[in-house]
Amino acid sequence: MSFDYDEAGDFASERDAREWADRNQIDARDLHFRNRGKSGVTLSVRRSALGDAARGDLTYGRRTGFFS
Repeated sequence: MSFDYDEAGDFASERDAREWADRNQIDARDLHFRNRGKSGVTLSVRRSALGDAARGDLTYGRRTGFFS
């Protein structure tokens, strides 16, 4: 079974991405990392983990501070 993922953004490291997910109460099993080489990682979150209240643009919170 495959899952759909929504891109959450780019991070300097996988550790930074995991910390962001922890602060936003996203389970580690719902994360997908794509290595960007020396530039860090791109984080995607399983769409089903976001629930019905999911925002269309997960990066919104990173830009505005909506997420803690």
